[in-house]
Amino acid sequence: MEGVALPDINIILGPPGTGKTENLLRIVDQELKNGTPPDRIAFVSFTTKATNEARDRAKVKFNLTDKDFPYFCTLHAFGKRQMGFTKAEIMDNKDYAEFSDKYGVDLKRVTTDWEENGVVSTDNKYLRDINKSKMQDLELQDFYNAANLDYAWEELIWAYRSFEDYKQTHNKFDFTDMLTQFTQFGHTPPLDVVIVDEAQDLTKLQWRMCEKIWANSKRVYISGDDDQAIFRWAGADIEHLIKMDGNISVLNQSYRVPLDVHLIATQVVSRIKNRRPKEWAPRAYKGEVRYHAYPGAVDLSEGNWLALATCSYMLNDIEEDLRHLGLPYTIYGKTPIKQDLLRAVSAWKRLNQFEQLNYNDVAAIYANLKTGFNIKRGYKTLKTLEEGQMYNIESLCMNHGLINAGIPWDVAFTSLSEKDKSYIMSLEKHGGLGVDPKINLSTIHMAKGGECDNVMLLTDLSRANQNEMEVSPEDTDRVFYVGATRAKKSLHIINPQTERGYFI
Repeated sequence: MEGVALPDINIILGPPGTGKTENLLRIVDQELKNGTPPDRIAFVSFTTKATNEARDRAKVKFNLTDKDFPYFCTLHAFGKRQMGFTKAEIMDNKDYAEFSDKYGVDLKRVTTDWEENGVVSTDNKYLRDINKSKMQDLELQDFYNAANLDYAWEELIWAYRSFEDYKQTHNKFDFTDMLTQFTQFGHTPPLDVVIVDEAQDLTKLQWRMCEKIWANSKRVYISGDDDQAIFRWAGADIEHLIKMDGNISVLNQSYRVPLDVHLIATQVVSRIKNRRPKEWAPRAYKGEVRYHAYPGAVDLSEGNWLALATCSYMLNDIEEDLRHLGLPYTIYGKTPIKQDLLRAVSAWKRLNQFEQLNYNDVAAIYANLKTGFNIKRGYKTLKTLEEGQMYNIESLCMNHGLINAGIPWDVAFTSLSEKDKSYIMSLEKHGGLGVDPKINLSTIHMAKGGECDNVMLLTDLSRANQNEMEVSPEDTDRVFYVGATRAKKSLHIINPQTERGYFI
């Protein structure tokens, strides 16, 4: 528009471990020091990790509050705020269940945690494709014609009309409506600075939203790495970042990736032709890269480990081996056995060795006991216990409803599955009970942004992955580039266990 100054666009490319987020935090710091009001700075991404970190750091450094940073949020939260949506208007799990029941749509799972993750996940193929068409900013018919889907158009349009009818009837908006409604009708607040993180993962719709947000701003900082763009399956528009005009800078020093892993990463990324060229240096540490014929050849018992695969089911055998070996582990960062249960097992054993327990230990035990078998009726609510007091087996039996106290924990805790009992016994046998897990299992997509001293990288592909690689090999290259560059010290590459695999 004539007479309106365009914002200064700065594109910051950050290869693995080069401190993209830290660089953006410095930009926020400098803007605040220069007098830019915090409520005239937007820091947006499709997930909360970076936006929360930037806001929390600025709050402490400049003695501010959450209210001072109204635009440090996910794109979905930005759209929700600007459109004035209430929580009650957003589709939740109950709404999806009601929609499924009333309209006869087969739907068991859908992501509704819109503040944490910008990727919609559902087991219903129609809703999944309807959402993908919106994120790609396509008319549904155009999306269907281009996507080569394995079902009839009539099925998709019926599901679309049913879903829209449900939302209109109940005055509801879904995950993606927060973006589409803002791009069409939303008011953009006055902003001087707009910072966009993880730009390589933005969809066409999210890019259009960002462009509307920064249209009247002075300075725009866009941070990302097209080589680490691994969400095309969710609609990410990788080419937008690759072709975008602006002042280009590259963060060229990795603080994570060692020399030998850098050599592997360079080999993998050289296969990608459609990319922004960027040179970056490894940290001053040689590191190690080893190849193995099968996962069991890697000793996971020492050090910190991240085991990565392209699909979650490929981790099943590794998980089974860890259970058999009694090694503590997490999967996607969460323990397979609840910590309260492990605490209860430990506390039960100490109780039967005549040790005194605190209130929380007793609470953990009581939560796993069956009324009438191990505990008298009326005592499971802990109403006779007091925080700050200590209890032994005699006092619990005489005054607090405990019965059958002398039996083993695997008999006392009757609600446990045989699988969990077996794993806890294995932890006991091998000294892993109460030990903090040092092994994490994850898909490569879920581990993006993470890092670990030692990485075990499975190179198997599912049939769908193999088909995708044949159509678009560079997207698969990006996935394994991300997987390999999570390693801070050693990378252990596992050869494909089937006829389908990626060769590094």
